Amino acid sequence: MIISTRYLYVALTSCLLALTGCMDITGRGPAPLARVVTPSEPQTYSRVGQVYCMRGWLGIFSTGMDTLAEKIDKEVGAPAVSVANEEWYTLREWIVAKHQEGKINEPLVLLGHSYGADDMIRVAKFIQDKGITVDLMILLDPVTPPAIPTNVKRCLVIYKSRPATDWYPAWRGVPTEAEDPKITMLTNIDLRKTDVGWDTSVVDHINIEKVASVHNMVMEEIKKYCPTRESWSQQNHQPSATVPHISAQRVPSGPASQ
Repeated sequence: MIISTRYLYVALTSCLLALTGCMDITGRGPAPLARVVTPSEPQTYSRVGQVYCMRGWLGIFSTGMDTLAEKIDKEVGAPAVSVANEEWYTLREWIVAKHQEGKINEPLVLLGHSYGADDMIRVAKFIQDKGITVDLMILLDPVTPPAIPTNVKRCLVIYKSRPATDWYPAWRGVPTEAEDPKITMLTNIDLRKTDVGWDTSVVDHINIEKVASVHNMVMEEIKKYCPTRESWSQQNHQPSATVPHISAQRVPSGPASQ
């Protein structure tokens, strides 16, 4: 009996996920989930919000997510951390616990790459049952994404389609769908088809989260949903759900680089 290469790859990937999906083989240790801004130290960050970034498969890939989290933290001015893919169970429990303690009262942003993007959707779905809202979700090249749950106000998907290999649920990027498009403001941006103002030919699945221009797109969107503390105060501590979202045709961004 001849087994096609396609099904062999899928079977091998499934076995690896089953065997090692819950193991931390990154050597990084647990992420600093406790990084928040306390009321006594508002000057630490210029913007409100809590941003959680998630690496791809097993946490050993997507090292650009660490760089992106640092940029968001230092350059955008919103507290951000990067977690490994296998930490998504820990992250969802952490968010629920902090919400129950009344410590999540600023915009919540979830950001993921590859399988990490898929699992960020699962995090959102889990916390939905606890009555927690995700103000902004940004997904980079999701591979097997579930539908975006209705507790997500805004979702931006940046991916690059690859017609020759998109049949294989690993090294690809695909769009997502919302459970209810009337509730979740969803934008899918295919970097292969969309003019975003810079050369996207350099982008592929294993570097999309490292490209500086993609970082710029992400950071500009986060700025819209994580306003300055002064602006937040003027809004009576209410996140803005009506901020105009990023255009799928023209996105201001710097030159592409690794």
